[in-house]
Amino acid sequence: MQFSSMLAKTMKGRDVTLSQLSKLSGVSKPTIHGWIHGRKVRNFDHLKKIALILKISIHELLYGEPDPFESATREILRELFTGDVRVTIHRIERIKNK
Repeated sequence: MQFSSMLAKTMKGRDVTLSQLSKLSGVSKPTIHGWIHGRKVRNFDHLKKIALILKISIHELLYGEPDPFESATREILRELFTGDVRVTIHRIERIKNK
């Protein structure tokens, strides 16, 4: 799914209007409107604000699929906090450039 479709779908699913999203995020209505109609995102900070307000990962907003790293992180944390887990770091070395 394209970003423009995912943005429109997420806004509709969260019952957030363009005006509300603009007001909450500080991103102008013309910018958000442009994204919905296929304009490319040029400001990553704006994208981060929109994703935060819509409670969706940037990855999912851009690609229409869950962030694979987010689910892996959740799985690692679940493993760490359930049952007996031992984490050992033997040695950390810096590789020097030659």
